[in-house]
Amino acid sequence: MSRTPVPSPLSHPQQASCPDSEVLAPRPVDAAQRPVDSPVHALQRELARLGPQQDLGDSGEDKPPGWLRLALPLAMSMGLWFVIIRFIGAIWTK
Repeated sequence: MSRTPVPSPLSHPQQASCPDSEVLAPRPVDAAQRPVDSPVHALQRELARLGPQQDLGDSGEDKPPGWLRLALPLAMSMGLWFVIIRFIGAIWTK
């Protein structure tokens, strides 16, 4: 490793053009100031007003057990791959 000095980071462009007394910095909000109402805030208020709604088709009462919902697609996929491989094997041997 060399012992060369590291250059100091460049100052922010706004800080370079403004004197030290006019540097923009975060400031606390006064109680008299009203918060800005943005479209995001309006959407959040509307969503909070609507509240959570349960989908009638997603009640969970008439669903088959989890093992069946997992095993059935896996078994059907394995069966389909078996048919595909047998079909390719039949064509390949001709």
